[in-house]
Amino acid sequence: MAKQVIKRGGKKEAFRAEKIKRSIRAAARDAHLPAARAKRAVGKVSRAVLKFAAKRKAIRSAVLKQKILWHLARVEPAAAKAWRKYDRRRSARRR
Repeated sequence: MAKQVIKRGGKKEAFRAEKIKRSIRAAARDAHLPAARAKRAVGKVSRAVLKFAAKRKAIRSAVLKQKILWHLARVEPAAAKAWRKYDRRRSARRR
């Protein structure tokens, strides 16, 4: 399992699977998915991403996000769309 996440600025932090699940839950909530579909999406996407991360010692946050969105778009496209919308709003605030 990846032990570290390398953030955009180069800072490293401990890999925490719960952060991935929490982010997927938030996207599902923003997409107004029913609880059962949200739970299914969290399970499927987090399993796939954790399997990918297990092969690495460290992983860049951008790569992690890309993998999450790729899987999320296949499982629940509305949640992936909600995530991207949140990202655009967040990016606009940083400028």
